Amino acid sequence: MLINSVNQITKEMLDKKVIAFPTDTVYGIGAKIDDLDAINKIYEIKKRDVNKPLAILCAKIDDLMPYIKKPSAQILTIMEKYWPGALTIIFNKSALVNNLVTMNLPTIAFRIPNEPTALELLTKVGPLATTSVNLSGEKPLNDYNQINHFFGDQIDYIITKNVPSSNIASTIIDATTDEIKIIRLGEIKNFS
Repeated sequence: MLINSVNQITKEMLDKKVIAFPTDTVYGIGAKIDDLDAINKIYEIKKRDVNKPLAILCAKIDDLMPYIKKPSAQILTIMEKYWPGALTIIFNKSALVNNLVTMNLPTIAFRIPNEPTALELLTKVGPLATTSVNLSGEKPLNDYNQINHFFGDQIDYIITKNVPSSNIASTIIDATTDEIKIIRLGEIKNFS
């Protein structure tokens, strides 16, 4: 179903459902962080390897704190400096996170996107397990008309707002040890 405003969505409407929405990098497909049925649906739609966990998007730093072990002062500084923005950080997860969400890994990845529609949605429905809209290994779709054409019968809700996105994936850093490791270079190149 095409929707043109976040006002048309409620948290309850996303029970066992997935939603496509614009972000600052590429369009995302998401499911509530605790909705394992909907998360599995994302894997089926994308034909994604079940051993590849999804990143979690949220609206503010406070939203992710219950799901992670306490970050270092250095990581907190990086979070405050680069979020919202194109930075994904891998943390050690807390006991609150279901192992199925992280494919039994002891870690969880979070990002706060710098895009008003995404932030409005995440504020309204809470953290979403998210990935790009595409078949795994193919180029992400970044136009709601294309998304509706290829996946409209599988994605429950598609927000109809094309935004000028970077089309560059986020930088990913691993903050699970004292030494920060860059996993993937994206828009953000250094952390000085």
